[in-house]
Amino acid sequence: MNNTRLGISTFCYPYAVGMDGFEPEKKKNAFDLVDQAVKLQIPVLQIADNYPLHQFTEQKLEQLDRYAMERQITLEIGTRGIRPGNLAAYVHIAEKLHAQLLRVVIDLGEDQPSADESVARIHQVLPMLKEKKIILGIENHDRFPSHVFAKMVKELDSPYVGIVLDTVNSFACEENTDQVLDKLAPYTVNFHMKDFRIDRVPNAMGLLVTGTIAGEGRLNFPKILERLRREAKTDFSTIIELWMQPEESIEETLEKENCWVEQSVANIKRMLGENHWFLK
Repeated sequence: MNNTRLGISTFCYPYAVGMDGFEPEKKKNAFDLVDQAVKLQIPVLQIADNYPLHQFTEQKLEQLDRYAMERQITLEIGTRGIRPGNLAAYVHIAEKLHAQLLRVVIDLGEDQPSADESVARIHQVLPMLKEKKIILGIENHDRFPSHVFAKMVKELDSPYVGIVLDTVNSFACEENTDQVLDKLAPYTVNFHMKDFRIDRVPNAMGLLVTGTIAGEGRLNFPKILERLRREAKTDFSTIIELWMQPEESIEETLEKENCWVEQSVANIKRMLGENHWFLK
């Protein structure tokens, strides 16, 4: 049976770290997020593509690495776009931060390579991944169905390439969670725990998929986790991500975001009780 460790992501705090159209006066930085992980008593922080680590100097990366290690927080990192130059840059960042997982979303703006082109690009960085012992996790994002992601990983045929399994993204390809697990569970190296609900719009003419606090939506988290512990490629991290709609003001939005994260972590810990293989 595989083991897993709980973490939060910069996508737990998309408003606090800042995004297009939402700029808080004081943004949370990577050091603040390490402190949040300590406060929440969870061991992993995933710094994803909504936080630009490539803008850090070498000195600042060393400071962040030291800051996280002193507080016993394991870092994982992420980027968007798979041009070999970008992947190589982020492999270097992962090495500097002692991050063993580099999570990637394939598409970046108009750069949307085919599955074959994606395999060819990733193949160029396989020697670097092997040398640095860093696992590249390809997230099942919106454009490809899950069987295509499975085929890509199978063709790359490397212990240093796997799948970041997200529980909601593949809805865009009309695939539910069980269908995604059937195809991608054997290749999973990281699990994005993103809870959701499905409601009819007020006039009943359509359905709306929205995010919820983890543990309060439709996602059967214990069932998914049990399956991944049996079927995943290796031990994996379980990272909470949240889709939260903003409130009318910046202050209300940031307060709501913080409450959602705290309640999500509390819910997951309560669900799992004394399963210490998970919480350590």
